[in-house]
Amino acid sequence: MKDTTLISVVTPIYNGERFLMSAYECLCHQTYTNWEWVVVNDGSIDGTEALFKRLAFSDERIKYCSQRNSGSAKYPRDRAVYLAHGKLILPLDIDDTVSNNYLELMLRRMEETDADIVYPQMRFIDLKTRQTIQVLPVADFDTERVYQGRDLIARTLPEWEIGCNGGLYRKEMWVHSSYPEKKEPIWVYSDEIDERYYQLKARRVAFSKARYYYRYHEESITNSVTPKRFQLLCCNVQLMSFIEKEFGKDSEEYKRVNLKLFYSWRTMAAFYMQNYEKLTDGDDVIQEDLRKAFQRIDASRLPTNERIKFFNLTDSRALLMLFGIKYAPKWIFEKVIQRYMPLTYRRHYIRRRTEDQVRQQIAGSYMGAERKKTFQPYAVSMFCGNAPSGGLVDRLRGAVSLYETCKACKRDFRIYFTHPFLLSDYLEPNQYDWRIETDEVTFADSQALPVVIDTQTATQKERTWQKSQFVKALKQDRKLQLHFYSNALFCYDTDFSKLFNELFKPGKRLQSHLDNIFASIGTDYISVSARFCGLLGDFNEETYSEPLSAEEQQELLDATIKQLAVITHKYPDKKVIVCSDSTTFLEQAVEQCNVAAIPGNISHIGNDTVRNYEYYEKTFLDFFVIAHASQVFLLKSSVMHNSGFPYAAARVGKRPFHLIEF
Repeated sequence: MKDTTLISVVTPIYNGERFLMSAYECLCHQTYTNWEWVVVNDGSIDGTEALFKRLAFSDERIKYCSQRNSGSAKYPRDRAVYLAHGKLILPLDIDDTVSNNYLELMLRRMEETDADIVYPQMRFIDLKTRQTIQVLPVADFDTERVYQGRDLIARTLPEWEIGCNGGLYRKEMWVHSSYPEKKEPIWVYSDEIDERYYQLKARRVAFSKARYYYRYHEESITNSVTPKRFQLLCCNVQLMSFIEKEFGKDSEEYKRVNLKLFYSWRTMAAFYMQNYEKLTDGDDVIQEDLRKAFQRIDASRLPTNERIKFFNLTDSRALLMLFGIKYAPKWIFEKVIQRYMPLTYRRHYIRRRTEDQVRQQIAGSYMGAERKKTFQPYAVSMFCGNAPSGGLVDRLRGAVSLYETCKACKRDFRIYFTHPFLLSDYLEPNQYDWRIETDEVTFADSQALPVVIDTQTATQKERTWQKSQFVKALKQDRKLQLHFYSNALFCYDTDFSKLFNELFKPGKRLQSHLDNIFASIGTDYISVSARFCGLLGDFNEETYSEPLSAEEQQELLDATIKQLAVITHKYPDKKVIVCSDSTTFLEQAVEQCNVAAIPGNISHIGNDTVRNYEYYEKTFLDFFVIAHASQVFLLKSSVMHNSGFPYAAARVGKRPFHLIEF
């Protein structure tokens, strides 16, 4: 076989540094040599970027680019396909490998059969044991036959029976099916829906004996107990709609997929009940996914015994109660508390679980830690990476709250802020020296006491409770070094600006950049903020909000730009500075509304672990620019998340704060 056909191997990657070299080496060992490797880095925060740049420099077959994290493998994979030069596309996940003759066998089979898609033999490998868990296609599947794509869909419903990873596709067919992106939401398990679209477009689908090794490991989403796991239901709902459109409600295929959705809902409902204490943070999202899946089940197409067994499938809440009685009776009582006493529910149930989770995460720091010869019984705000700590404002308000209490209780106060950067790189002590060196911090259980105080609401009663817990800890243990893990916000009840400015002032480098900004924009300006999290699909936020559909994203973007335009028209003589976590919004705001934005990288310190000054500087610049604005505005729609960032900045600068809801 002559190597005349270029095969474009496409790989999306997120934090795949540990697997990168094995994937590259398996390509280098291919018996078929006319290939390129198109890789799109989806906002990795490990060493992926640096390693790939070195590889691309030494091997011209590697085409590499980076983008902001999209939260899904589909977006970077489709972009890689779009950038590919070959007419044939072969997806390879970064944590998988293939046999040395893989490309040769796959291409030969495509040429023999004139197929639009060729699928491999797929072997599922446990990385720990190196054992083969499963092989696809299944034993009785006829891999010598060439299928029409539509017939293959019917043959593999509701269970796949074949392995689709690493298929060889004609690029033209892929582009017409998947790129530009379809309007449906993108879920963790959306690959199945995409694959059905590809098959529907394929005239001929064949199978090869080439081996693709899918490797299970501890980071796989299928091994995690998270709300994203329930997105399987969302994909099953999409599959139902797909099959109804293409095969009709009276088809056998529709009945089989409908039954699959029913069994999937039943399995996930039981899983939810058995693990609800671990999933409370995503409770509302999970129940909504269960509700939507339940509503999509077509009870009229189910066997009679299944309908009777589950109350004829008329009320999803009643069925969840049934599962609660069987799997988790305490859940029913909690739901009553949640319904009629929501504040009590959050304080006593959610807080307890959150605090227990933090204690488990930080336990390793204290277990077996060596005693220090000497230590000071400081009260320390801890942000050292051994537990989630939230964003910048969350951390600073927790530190200021502890500082306020330490002043009242006459305790020495410190901040141990080392992750993902040193706070002292950006902020310096002003009137009070809060710095503490690493060798001054003791984790020995006889010398240090962790104090975990979570906050669940922003009510006055909640803030009063937080402060009482701080005071209690500070007065009770005066001989120990107290480590406070808390983002308490009761500091807002006093003179937050005074407390903040006693602790902090911009470092010299940060102040120099601020001086340049103020020299450019002046001192009489308005700031307008908008927090989208992941709704526009261009920011990696640690929430459960998934990107909206393309149509919904545009609607939200247009509505927010409209509100911004109202402000600019109301204050025609004022310069407007826009701050946001969305590059899409910032770019369109600057273009359409004659406003300005501070240049730099948009980051979220609760998610990112990059260690360089420039990466996080814009966060601090935005904060102090907002603090010096004559007026501070926050734009928020019903689907957008509230932001404490501009509110805290306005409090620091003692500026008027306006929340505009639309």
